[in-house]
Amino acid sequence: MTDHMLSKLGEGVYWDEVSESLFWLDILNSKLFKSSGDKIFSYQLVEKASVILDVKKNEVYLANESGIIIFDLNLSTIERVSYTPGIYGSDVYRSNDGLKLKENLYIYGVMLNKPVKGDGVLVLSQNGVSRIVYEGISIPNTFIKIPNCNSLLITDSFDGIVYKMNFNSTWSSVQGIEKWFNLSCTRATPDGGCISSDGRIFLAIWDGFKVLELNLDGKLIKEFEIPIPRPTNCTLNTEENKLFITSAYEGLSDHDRNKYPLSGSILIIDINT
Repeated sequence: MTDHMLSKLGEGVYWDEVSESLFWLDILNSKLFKSSGDKIFSYQLVEKASVILDVKKNEVYLANESGIIIFDLNLSTIERVSYTPGIYGSDVYRSNDGLKLKENLYIYGVMLNKPVKGDGVLVLSQNGVSRIVYEGISIPNTFIKIPNCNSLLITDSFDGIVYKMNFNSTWSSVQGIEKWFNLSCTRATPDGGCISSDGRIFLAIWDGFKVLELNLDGKLIKEFEIPIPRPTNCTLNTEENKLFITSAYEGLSDHDRNKYPLSGSILIIDINT
C-alpha cells in the first residue's frame, strides 16, 4: 500500500460479500476506499465519515458528521437518509461507529471531535427519522449485535470498557448495561470489532499491537499480535478465515511511524492458524 493510501485514522471496515470487495474509511482525511481484486479505489468525501453501515451495489451507506448518507460510487453524489438530532449534528461532533440493525434501521454513536467524558450519545435512525436513545457515552465504538437478543456490545473507548447494552424490543431505549470486557487498568483500549457466524468476537485493541478473540461471555480465547500499535477495527471475509484490520498513524511520533511503517494500512491475518 503506497503512502497516499495510508489512513491517518482508518475505520469503518466493511466486507461486501456480493462484490467480494473491501471498503474502509480514513476519518480525518474524509476519504472512502474500496479494494476489489488487485485494485484500490479512493473517493474524496465532503464530510468526515466514520462508519460504513451498508453497501448495495454502487451505493455506500455512511454515518458522517451530520447523519446518515448514501454515497454513489459511480457518480460521487450524495443522498440524505437522516440527520443527527440537535446539537449533535453540528460540526463540533461527528459519528464514530455504528451498525445496521435491519432494513431502514441503524444505530450509531456520536462524539465530540475533541472527546469529553460523557458528552456523546447513541442515535437510532429509523425510516429517515433519528432520535437519541442513550446519553453519557464518550467515545462510542464496536457495535456488535449479540445473536438472538436485543443486546449490543458497545465500547466506550474513553473508559477502556466494552459494555453489554440491553435494548427494548424496538431498539428505542436502553434497558440495562453491564460491563462485558474491561481494559480500563491498562494503557490499551478496545476499539472496533466484529462477530463471526458461530459467535466469536474479535476486538481491535488501540495501543495494544493486537486483536483479541473472545467468546460471547467476554472470555479471552486467543490473541493475534500485529506489527502496528493502533489497530482500529476489523471484519471477516465471506469464508470467515481471514480478518481485515484497519489501523491509524494518528498521534504517532515520527520515530514510531518509522518504527511501525504499516501504521495506517490494512492488515490481513489468517485466524485459523
